[in-house]
Amino acid sequence: MTRRSGAWYPAYTNAEVTAGRARSVSAVVNAALARRAEADREADAAVRAAAQAVRSDAAASAKVARMTAHVLAQRERHLAQDPGE
Repeated sequence: MTRRSGAWYPAYTNAEVTAGRARSVSAVVNAALARRAEADREADAAVRAAAQAVRSDAAASAKVARMTAHVLAQRERHLAQDPGE
């Protein structure tokens, strides 16, 4: 059983409860969800900080604008070549 298959968690959570490391399966799941939520909040904060750093730097902002224009132009060329996609 792999973590990706989704079949790992019943055995893992039951083992945690049986070993006395968790009060219940729900406690294990809630703790995992809380860790995931905190990691997501930290990642969001890092992205916001990076975006603010770019906004504060005129040269970086100009570079992002050029890159965005380039990607959008590529997209338009691709759509013009194969409008079915």
